[in-house]
This record gives sequence, C-alpha cells and structure tokens, in this order.
Amino acid sequence: MGSPSSSGAPAAQPGPATASAGGSASQPQQKNIGVLFVCLGNICRSPTAEAVFKAVVQRAGLADAFDIDSCGTGGGNPDWFTEGGWSYHEGDPADSRMTLTARKRGVLLTSRSRPLAPLDFSRFDYIVGMDAKNIRAIRTAADYWRVRPMGADKVPEAYGQRLSLMTSYCTKFKGEPEVPDPYYGGPAGFERVLDLLDDACEGLLTQIRQERGL
Repeated sequence: MGSPSSSGAPAAQPGPATASAGGSASQPQQKNIGVLFVCLGNICRSPTAEAVFKAVVQRAGLADAFDIDSCGTGGGNPDWFTEGGWSYHEGDPADSRMTLTARKRGVLLTSRSRPLAPLDFSRFDYIVGMDAKNIRAIRTAADYWRVRPMGADKVPEAYGQRLSLMTSYCTKFKGEPEVPDPYYGGPAGFERVLDLLDDACEGLLTQIRQERGL
C-alpha cells in the first residue's frame, strides 16, 4: 500500500506501517501459516502429506502464504525426545515404496526424515498427526520439553490447541480414524495412504482458509 502524498496530506498517525526513505510504507513481515505433518518415522505418511499439501496449496495460488514441513516421533525409539536421544531413519529419504506410489500420481517426495523438535511448537500453527499414537507422542515430548531448558521458551502452555488428527479433515473418507502406517504392508497400503491424504489435505486447506480469511 502506498503512502499518501505529502502535499496537503494530514499528519501521519502512529501505526504498524513505517515510511521508508523513498516515501513508501513498509508493512511488518507477516508470519507464514505454519503446517507440520507428523508420523512415526517421517519416511512414509508425513512426508507424503507434506508433498500433497504443498501441491494443494500451490494449485490454490497460496504457496507464498505457507511454511510446510514434516517430521517424526523417533521411529520407534522411546527416548528420542530426551537429552542425547536419537531417532531411527533420521536423515533418510522417504521409503522407496511410498516414493514410487506417490510418483505414479504426480507427487514427488523430496524431504529427509527428522524428529520433532521444541522449536516446531513456535514455528508451526498446525501440527497434524497421522494417528492417535503420533498425537500422544507429540504430547509426551512437549510436556517433557516444557519443563526443561531445551524447550521452556519454545513450547507454549497451550500447545495442544495446535494439534489435530489428519483424518479429521477428510470429507470423502469422513469418519476414518487414522492414516494407517503402510510400512509393514503391501502396495495397497501405500495407495490407501495417498487416497486419505488427498482428501484430508483438501479439507485442511479449506479449514485454514475459513479460519484465516484466505
């Protein structure tokens, strides 16, 4: 938005915009809407959700408004969130079976596995788990971090308001309890993941647009 002409214009009032040397007003940088997808190992479901949601947002012309990522909850190591803890699959690309199935639908998986971190609770507005176990693991880690130096200034007391279940956004598959982990199954399981995520990601964007007035 341009600033008013100095000729005959009323005196500037205090506000969020500040005039630059060139006479134009600069608005404070608005934080992008952060969306984080979470599963166990961050190699099947959550990286696919990340890629699918990025495509949905891109088609809607809203890519510049979002910060989208994915992560895991240790991959099976119960102590992943503690000091010195580690995560299975950290740094690995997505599962090759998931990558191939997604590619057949035009979805490219490019992220590498990482664990959830305390800073994620400050960076992301929506933290979306694939199943109830993921949500419990997120809560366990957040409660641990909140009372320790590693996360006391990063994990807000009301962090639970940011958590949701992926299938809660489904419309075609409304009522599905979770996005099931396909890791130990066959090809049909990976197809099912994509079916659910295609539906849920559309529903998630619809809800965010309603909430944010996009």
